[in-house]
Amino acid sequence: MLTFATGNSHKFQEIKAICQEYGIELRQEKLELEEISSLDAKKIALHKARQAFEILKQPLIAEDTGFYFKAFKGFPGTMPKRVYESIGYAGILKLLKGENREAYSQCTICLMESPENYKFFEGRLEGSITEKVVKPKADVMPYERIFTPQGYKKAMGELSRKEKNEISHRAIAARKMAEWLKEKAIHGLVDSI
Repeated sequence: MLTFATGNSHKFQEIKAICQEYGIELRQEKLELEEISSLDAKKIALHKARQAFEILKQPLIAEDTGFYFKAFKGFPGTMPKRVYESIGYAGILKLLKGENREAYSQCTICLMESPENYKFFEGRLEGSITEKVVKPKADVMPYERIFTPQGYKKAMGELSRKEKNEISHRAIAARKMAEWLKEKAIHGLVDSI
């Protein structure tokens, strides 16, 4: 069994579903982890993983997700939650009015066996920002209501969990991790794969 240190149930459910495809059992450990300010998602994920390892003393994963607007050289980058909480959808959509609406989301997973032994897995999903908020009451991550994946006509928030798990940035990173674990079969890193 592998532990995912996150308080976010959406992220946990998504990665858990991918891990199950590979026969890897994932459990959630809800921890209050400090999120450092950095433009480097790997540094943020590593910092979270080290904090969690200090508490749990066992192999685990932590992750960081960024959202990048091409019109603004990658803003908000590693701070999508802070930007959403500060200016909301109205501010984000106003910022992009008349601008290039292309964007991408990126997930960085840090798999940690010990504070000195860790590996990163990244997944990226290209798309664009919608003109308006889609399904504002849907139980999804905030940016899923305004992000349409490349090749789709629907926003992420309108896709089923199955559809999301086929294409999402988090699913891509989780699959890379699961494939690596299966290929390497690291003894002691997970109880059973």
